[in-house]
Amino acid sequence: MVALRKVLVVDSGHRTETDLLSTELAELGLASITTSVEAAEAVLDMMDLPSAVFMNMPGRPEGLEPLRRLAATLRGSDRTAGVPIIEWTREAALSVGGVSALLKAAIGPQALHAPET
Repeated sequence: MVALRKVLVVDSGHRTETDLLSTELAELGLASITTSVEAAEAVLDMMDLPSAVFMNMPGRPEGLEPLRRLAATLRGSDRTAGVPIIEWTREAALSVGGVSALLKAAIGPQALHAPET
């Protein structure tokens, strides 16, 4: 059996019915694990290196700073070297053509075609 590409979705822990990022990733054939910002590093320690980390940025100011701080930490970490850290908002995704366009820009054209081995 071939493994699916895996991505980690980190959010503030407050999800609404419009937070459909994991659903969109699944529709693209990607396996995602969603976790809160507080548990993100522990989850990363337990999983294989993901293809990307999506920081699901809230539409309101509260909760934004911890996600930005974690994104900066992950970008500077040897543990996630080479892994795209994507600060995701629905507006940003729509402006570039959706989640698949964001992934192709961050990972490359193979982002949605070749599963990890």
